[in-house]
Amino acid sequence: MFPQLESYKNPSLKLKTILQALYDQVKANRNLAHFFLSVHSEALILDVQKFSHFVMVKPEQLYREPLRAQKSSMPGIQVTSTVFEEIYKILVQVLKDNEIAEEHIPSLSFDILEIVEESRAQFSDTIMMVLKMEDVTQESMFQVFKRFKFDAQLGGKNEVNIETGIDIPITVKVRPKDKSIVLIGKAVSVDNSTIEEVEEIAKTAVERYPIFPVQAVEDEDDWPFLFAEHHFSYENGVPVRLLFRLVKSFASSFQRSVKCDSKKVLAWNVENR
Repeated sequence: MFPQLESYKNPSLKLKTILQALYDQVKANRNLAHFFLSVHSEALILDVQKFSHFVMVKPEQLYREPLRAQKSSMPGIQVTSTVFEEIYKILVQVLKDNEIAEEHIPSLSFDILEIVEESRAQFSDTIMMVLKMEDVTQESMFQVFKRFKFDAQLGGKNEVNIETGIDIPITVKVRPKDKSIVLIGKAVSVDNSTIEEVEEIAKTAVERYPIFPVQAVEDEDDWPFLFAEHHFSYENGVPVRLLFRLVKSFASSFQRSVKCDSKKVLAWNVENR
């Protein structure tokens, strides 16, 4: 469920009401109806409910550019910017009609449209682009990333390391016990560094980017590193396109935090300066 709706009474029903109204109003408009061509409202609503946790919180300025919600969707389903903006306006009005607070509308409308684009794409897919829960393993994740041209390597238990194709290397970990996937960012420090130095980086990063928490950690050998993680459920399956977007977004956010290392304490900055 979208976090913006958690403070409302019966958020699941409210989301369903919002999506049904969006679908009905778009289909009733002869100039916009093709947006949901071959898309069934029941499947659309289910997709948005199932996959809402595949979006990450973004910087505020991105929510002022709703077209970004469409930019990484499949080229074959993209509509003109004029049509997409009209869809966005309808959604905003639907949110207002359903008494969604003004401060929640920019992010919620953006996030809903991201998942709507994924659902629309699934109706056009000729190959399976959603991993079923029982198929989510270290090996299947490794193969998915390799297939779509990420430089992926098998890591530790249930881990896949993504080396290139994103802004900074991260690890994708499958946790079968609680049916979750964890994205892990870890930037180790140089020799003779202290936990206090890494804590200073973490403090600066959190001050600059409060929506993306990082922390300073020492491992068993007292070797400090900057750490971040983001976890989400795969109990309802894994939409591959949304997974890739989430991985890229997480890596970009972690890279911004790493760049707060002005004293070159982190090995990543030393190696790449």
